[in-house]
Amino acid sequence: MSTPPFALPLPDPLDPPAASRPAPLGARERARSLAAAGALAATALAATLALATGLAVFEVDVLDVIGRPASFAEDGAPGGLRDLATLPGPSPVALAALLPAVALLVLAGVLRRLGAAAPPLHGVSPEALEAARRATAWAGRGLVAGAFLVFVVPAVLQVVGLRAVSLTTGSMAPAHPPGSLLFVSTPADPAAVPVGGVVVISRPDGSRVTHRVAAVVRGDAGEVTAYRTRGDAVATVDPQPLPPAAVDGVVVAGVPVLGALRAWLASPLGIAIGLVLAWSFAGLGALLGDDRQRALAARAAKDAQAVARSTSRPTS
Repeated sequence: MSTPPFALPLPDPLDPPAASRPAPLGARERARSLAAAGALAATALAATLALATGLAVFEVDVLDVIGRPASFAEDGAPGGLRDLATLPGPSPVALAALLPAVALLVLAGVLRRLGAAAPPLHGVSPEALEAARRATAWAGRGLVAGAFLVFVVPAVLQVVGLRAVSLTTGSMAPAHPPGSLLFVSTPADPAAVPVGGVVVISRPDGSRVTHRVAAVVRGDAGEVTAYRTRGDAVATVDPQPLPPAAVDGVVVAGVPVLGALRAWLASPLGIAIGLVLAWSFAGLGALLGDDRQRALAARAAKDAQAVARSTSRPTS
């Protein structure tokens, strides 16, 4: 009996199924897939909360310092690292955002374990997942650079005899605008500071001020008995002459903006935001790495099946 000319050919059992849709997942695979997706979403949301908190605090604390008017009532203390920790900032709001971020990261860790054997993300290539993982790695490197700036650089400066001072007022603008990072050395002879030198002076009340030497007061024998100081942005000389013993350091150089940023990063709130961000980026990198490995395994299995079909097909 011959086959009618309009009849469809019988499918070859060695050919792949015609439908391109993936096989429906079972209940367990679906739950694992949802857990893996939930872990990724929770980690991304935690990173977003931490980033938004950091930007809000940065705007209030750092930008507020940089825009401060000239004043000689206070200046950054040579103690260095935490001068800006008490600046006004949205601390209650920041904590209200960081606590949910931490809870989301803990939840993401649990969901990652539940979704460890999840199928790969449908439609996402290993190359795209690797690009996303590299982006999070670069963000983590930025946090490491910030930590290096805050904790390692001061230690190195101490070794070479310099201290870091975060200038919090504008009295020394424009030479050293507010928020500058000043490098201060301890003078071998406090009475040998020349006119024009910028000094950090300890006041009797325990405060410190960074001003420029405007004049030197000498005694009958020509010895230096006091300094008259003034801020570059202040029209008048400081009312009280200061003895050389009050000179706590001489400013060697300064970098704008970096002092406010560095002091903010070293504040308790800055450290908390940095830790949450580091946790978030590390979690994103790990989750994206897991998805990439699953995608690579699925691609390898698909390629192996294609090779097996091509080699097992009979030839005429």
